[in-house]
Amino acid sequence: MTTETVAAELLAANPGPAAHIALLGVVFVVALVVFTIVRRRNKRDAAEAAMHSTTLDDPLASPPSTQEQDRDPSTSDTQDDR
Repeated sequence: MTTETVAAELLAANPGPAAHIALLGVVFVVALVVFTIVRRRNKRDAAEAAMHSTTLDDPLASPPSTQEQDRDPSTSDTQDDR
C-alpha cells in the first residue's frame, strides 16, 4: 500500500467537514422552501380575507359613480358667495 492509497481510504472512511457542510446546505434549502410556501399561503389567505370582508360589509352597495368622484367641492352649487 502506498501513502496515497492510505490517504484515500482514510478520507473515504471519514468525510469530515464536507459531509456536514453538505447536510447543512440541504437543511438550509429545505427551510427556505418551507418558509416560501408558508409565506405565499399566508399572503393568499390574507388577500382572500380582505376580498371577502369588503364584499360582506355591504354587498348591495354600488361603487360611487364617476360624477361623484369627479365632483370638486370648491365648485359645488351649495356654497354661498360671500
